[in-house]
Amino acid sequence: MCLQLAALPHPAAPQDTPEDAAQRFFDALSRLRWAQVSAQMHTEALDEFHLISRQLVESLRGDSILIQLYDASRSEWESWSGREVFERSMTGLTRYARGLMESQVMTDFRVLGVVAEGDTIRHVVYRESTDHMGLVIEAAPTTTLVLEDGIWRVRENAELAVLRVALRGIPIGR
Repeated sequence: MCLQLAALPHPAAPQDTPEDAAQRFFDALSRLRWAQVSAQMHTEALDEFHLISRQLVESLRGDSILIQLYDASRSEWESWSGREVFERSMTGLTRYARGLMESQVMTDFRVLGVVAEGDTIRHVVYRESTDHMGLVIEAAPTTTLVLEDGIWRVRENAELAVLRVALRGIPIGR
């Protein structure tokens, strides 16, 4: 006698929560793992960094930016996706703004909760604690995540705002 086994249905994959996505973003940020940070970012956030990079490359400092920040030619730079531009910009920024990046390494991020706004937007509240030479600075800001292709992605937060300003002001001249 031969028994036929029926395939059991696969259990549903665990749903990724906005809190999980935000915590992965913060964990990668505090380790300066730019590929992991960018993997958690919304396309529109990556596009903003791409625009800043374009403005820098097309400015009077363009050649210096390409050489010093990106170590690339114009044609190489033009072939990069928004994700690649972000990752390479942050790698270069790490060399030129070491103190800013070191503060990220010394910052502890802990997700506290989430507030829903409709079906596709979540605001994650988190505790940010930075020990700066014995002075502990704490804040409880929010990060906004947007559902993109079924995945929660970071669209906006204070850390990205600081990184955009830092990239715009990178001290590379002709």
